[in-house]
Amino acid sequence: MLVDCFIRFHLANINIGGTQFMDERKLSALAHCETDIQDSLQRFCGDEELYLSYLYDFLTEPTMDQLENAIMTRTWHDAFIAAHALKGLAGNLGLIPLYHATGELVVLLRAGRIDEVGEVYRQAKRSYNALVDAICTGDEELVGGETR
Repeated sequence: MLVDCFIRFHLANINIGGTQFMDERKLSALAHCETDIQDSLQRFCGDEELYLSYLYDFLTEPTMDQLENAIMTRTWHDAFIAAHALKGLAGNLGLIPLYHATGELVVLLRAGRIDEVGEVYRQAKRSYNALVDAICTGDEELVGGETR
């Protein structure tokens, strides 16, 4: 689904001359995930198209998979690196619940509180999955397809 959503966005950019916008459904879905769109747009100099392109790039960014793999294999240093990187991405994009969850993971991993990592990781994963769904909301109309 992630790759399909990413491809739909880029095909839509080609098909409609690069003009992109966030419709009310996508805005509502992102707001439901507590995404701080206004502050994020300020970081992107008000360029909604650029911000949206970074949101779509986030869909194919491998850091969440790296975090999951590191936690499953109990390679805590790698988990720390991935959590820290994901925290930065989430912060820059205004993905607030994911930012807070990954920030908490960074604190736990830095302190060696490994027994607390599982629940916070599951919280981060839930936030991530909700954001993926929100980012893809409404994209089926861009090129006449379905996201699922």
